[in-house]
Amino acid sequence: MAVARRRSGTERTNLFAFAAFWIVVAVGCWLGYRIATAAGMGSHQSSVPVVNTPRPTSTPGLAPLSIASIFASRPPSLAGLDKHKLRTIIATGDVIPARTVNYKMVTQNNFTYPFQATAAYLRTADITLINLESPLLASGCPVTDIGMTFCGDPRAVQGMKLAGVDVACTANNHIGNYGNAGILETWQHLQAAGIRPCGYDRIAYDTVRGLRFAFVAYNTIGVPFDYAAARRQIEEARKHADVVVAEIHWGMEYTAIPTIAPGIAFNDPVKLGHWLIDNGVDLVIGNHPHHVQGVEIYHGHLITYAHGNFIFDQMFDRATCPGDYNFVCSTEEGVVGKYTFYGKKLIAVRYKPVVIYDWWQPRWATPSQASVIMAGMKKATETLIQEHR
Repeated sequence: MAVARRRSGTERTNLFAFAAFWIVVAVGCWLGYRIATAAGMGSHQSSVPVVNTPRPTSTPGLAPLSIASIFASRPPSLAGLDKHKLRTIIATGDVIPARTVNYKMVTQNNFTYPFQATAAYLRTADITLINLESPLLASGCPVTDIGMTFCGDPRAVQGMKLAGVDVACTANNHIGNYGNAGILETWQHLQAAGIRPCGYDRIAYDTVRGLRFAFVAYNTIGVPFDYAAARRQIEEARKHADVVVAEIHWGMEYTAIPTIAPGIAFNDPVKLGHWLIDNGVDLVIGNHPHHVQGVEIYHGHLITYAHGNFIFDQMFDRATCPGDYNFVCSTEEGVVGKYTFYGKKLIAVRYKPVVIYDWWQPRWATPSQASVIMAGMKKATETLIQEHR
């Protein structure tokens, strides 16, 4: 397998900041269409009515989850609660073990390095969830640090295992870069590592001390959301689980506020997030914008619109970032969300910021970096709430 010439940091910055942004516009619809066609999720039925599923929105004796508690300087106290009933999910931003990340893993023969700085924390959750936005191929994957057709070496699962990843959702606009065969092979590599894939026709289940979680995942990049298929899947998940979590790929890239991207991201993330909650989802975890976005509490349930990047090689120079950076140019930044449930109810949420170093490893942000990232996330949340008040 030929290894492509390494480009300098300046060359990569210029390539990603200027060329990649426009290339993705051209290929986004086509990639999304391939994914949707391969997985049988391409139809659009927006007229499907909402089915309101009654679920508890508060827990006796506990203050309900609030925006103030999420962004408070200290996490809410869980003292006095039955520890047996406490269960946690940790979710990251986009994980893309492709391009420069894959190049470095293969050429340095180190497939755990991208996770090494954060693995100890990720393992503390009862369930660790990632959005895997690259197929994993045993053959036919070029080792290169350029291009927009993503793939990675299957040995990338070594890092996921180090971090204790339990569920990898694969509904996004790059998982189908090598067709349906690439998706199926990726699922096989994940399952061989003990990681449950979700997305398209797959629901991942995980039981923690008697409470069963279901994970569904959807892509809306390059293909309109299929309301009818999603409603059927959510209904199926609710039959077999106590808590349903939706991981969704949506919205315009490089923006702090969730919005559509004409011709690429067809569905309004805010409206779609509300629809998911109204139809039985308990927690919505969004990704794809490569920018940390705000959160919303809707009918007592949380929607996190985007966690930003986690493992990816986007390191745009702040002076030349594409898109609208009203808060912070965050392609090299993200947040890791910790979601604490007491029984079936989400009672606490904390975000731990990360910064990507050397194109392939996220590390915990310094206090000053974390302050800037969280201030941007809070401001985006306040703007979102004001716009939809």
